[in-house]
Amino acid sequence: MSIKFSERRIKSLRDLKRIINSLDLDEGVRVLGCFTDLRGGGFIFINKASKDYCVNTVERIYDNVSRDYVPGGKEIFLYYQTGEEVIKYIMKNASKPIKAWNY
Repeated sequence: MSIKFSERRIKSLRDLKRIINSLDLDEGVRVLGCFTDLRGGGFIFINKASKDYCVNTVERIYDNVSRDYVPGGKEIFLYYQTGEEVIKYIMKNASKPIKAWNY
């Protein structure tokens, strides 16, 4: 069974920075990546634990059943202490223009 989450498109870099710096424990951000070594360029997922940010980079795989891209395959987990560090990672590794969603 597949569960779809409610997402809201993040329309500006300013909004992306604001959202990342104010993430609650039950929120997250999804960003399209531009990784050459991950299928589909990858997804970047950002969540906040009690103190640190967890950045999960995962392959972006097309699913023929749902006719949409889904996360799967190879995963990389990184941890950062500040929103500024997360933004630097996104700026380096996101597709341009940046496409991001808040969930």
